[in-house]
Amino acid sequence: MAQPTDTMNATLATFRARRGLLALFVLTFLVCCVGAVLLPHDRYIRYQQFGGTAMLPLGWVYDRLHYDRTPIDIAIIGASRTEVGISAPQVQAILAAKLGRPVHVANLSLPQDGRNLHYEMTKELLATHPEVKLIIYSLIEHASRNGHPAFRDVADTGDVLRAPILINPKYFDNLAYQPYRQLSLFLQTQMPALFGVHRSFDPKLYAGAEHDATLSHWSVHGNWVDRDTIHTADELAKAAKGKVARRNPIFLPARLREYEYVVERHYTRATIALAHAHHVQTGFLYLPIYAHDQPIADLAFYRARGFILNAGVVAHDASNYSDYAHLNRNGSTKMSRWLAGWLAAREQRGQLHFLSNDRTP
Repeated sequence: MAQPTDTMNATLATFRARRGLLALFVLTFLVCCVGAVLLPHDRYIRYQQFGGTAMLPLGWVYDRLHYDRTPIDIAIIGASRTEVGISAPQVQAILAAKLGRPVHVANLSLPQDGRNLHYEMTKELLATHPEVKLIIYSLIEHASRNGHPAFRDVADTGDVLRAPILINPKYFDNLAYQPYRQLSLFLQTQMPALFGVHRSFDPKLYAGAEHDATLSHWSVHGNWVDRDTIHTADELAKAAKGKVARRNPIFLPARLREYEYVVERHYTRATIALAHAHHVQTGFLYLPIYAHDQPIADLAFYRARGFILNAGVVAHDASNYSDYAHLNRNGSTKMSRWLAGWLAAREQRGQLHFLSNDRTP
């Protein structure tokens, strides 16, 4: 008959063996994760992961920055409001006419807001187009607390690791995604045809430097996006009121705002510091939703980092909007002319300096 001591020793040995196996499993899993993260890949493929999504224009952004030698004097980086609200071709044409010299403008804005993605795009822009002189970033009523959802897809893994940890709901989610992303990108790099991606620039797939999201077009989902539609004031006001009602309020007083917008502030500081280190001027542009021109959250924080343009003048004319938040062709034309006029006046007064040097594209 087994003695109690023998039974206890056997149980303890079994427990230790299982604990050892668990530790070995965890260690092996971590080593595999680290190994996956270190796998090399073609960065071009990193920007081809958005087919069938609203983030598809990221592919155009990469092509514009890396393969199109047309200079960029002014870049606009923001969310969908600036994407469809400012026509880069119109702005540069008006600036050239007013200033008598070519001024090259690129609108690199994408759907959804998040300064962490803007930081990654600024890195790409400055690395590929050192001639840029001014970057205008978008503002919305309340800054993002979570960052942009595409950040984990296009950010360098080191940037994901160095993101703020405290009060960052997406930190561990973004971090846990990296081994899978790196392994997937590695396999796609080795077998691009199998995954429907390409490692070489194809001019036939490139929309060109004159790409303009303010124009009507077919969406990635096969829907016709009509930028010329004009809705009634009642239609727009109802949608805008509902959006305002659902908007997350500011929870903390100004002295604690650092903790509420920790992700946004961290990457805003990093983005502006990076731009200024390259002697690039910075500013911010706010395009309001229809009939609800609201105070910009954290306004003093942004004012310390660049000029602020508030286009609230468009907010009370329904003929400017294609929906409650986005300008139609009529509104984007007004805003493009307004922005170009403001920029030209500041350049002529010596308050801004973005005139292009004599370069050929």
